[in-house]
Amino acid sequence: MDFGHLITLAAASPWALALVALFLVIDGFFPFVPGETLVVATAAAAAAAGGSVWLVLAVAVPAALAGDLIAYHLGRRLGVERWITPKRPRLARAFRFAQRRLDSSPASILITAKFLPVVRVAVSMTAGAGRMPLRRYFPLAVASVTIYTAFHVAIAALVGSAAFALLGNPLVAMGIAIAFGVLSGVLLDLIVKAVRARFRRPAAVAAVAA
Repeated sequence: MDFGHLITLAAASPWALALVALFLVIDGFFPFVPGETLVVATAAAAAAAGGSVWLVLAVAVPAALAGDLIAYHLGRRLGVERWITPKRPRLARAFRFAQRRLDSSPASILITAKFLPVVRVAVSMTAGAGRMPLRRYFPLAVASVTIYTAFHVAIAALVGSAAFALLGNPLVAMGIAIAFGVLSGVLLDLIVKAVRARFRRPAAVAAVAA
C-alpha cells in the first residue's frame, strides 16, 4: 500500500471523524474554523478508500446542529448588541442583515445562511437574542445543517470518486474535491449576495420615492 492510500485511510478513520465533529461544533459559533473543508476532505477520503460517505454525513449533521444550538443559546444569554459597533463593520453588517431577514423571512434565512461563514453565526445568535422560540428554531436549524452537510458530502463523493477513477491517486482526488468544494462555496456566496442585492434595490428605490 502506497503513502497516498495510507493518508486516505487515515483521513477516513474514526479519529478523523471525531476531528470533523469537533471542528463543526466550533464552526457553529466561531466562523473562522474550516469545518466544511474538513467535511469535504473526509468524505472524499472515505469515497477513495471505499468507505461510507453516509457515516461522514451521520457524524457531520448532529455536530453542525450542536454548533448552531450553541450560537443560539449564546445569543439568548449574551445578546448581540456588543457586536454591532463601528469597530467591527463586517460583524455589524452581518448582525444587521440577520435582524432584518429574521423579521421578514426567518425560514429562508435560517436555511440559506448556513452557507455564509459569518452570517450563519449572526443568524443563529440573533434568533436566540430575539427570543425566537426553540421549537420554531430547531426544525429550521435541522433542515439547514442537513442541506449544508449533504451538499458538501455529495460534492466530495462525486468529485472525489470521479477524480480517483480518472487519476488513480487518492491524494490528488482529495485535493480536487476540496478545491471544488471551496469554489462551489464561493459561488454560492456570490449567488446569495446577488439575490440579496436584488431584493434590497427595490426597497431602496421605494424609500427614495417616498
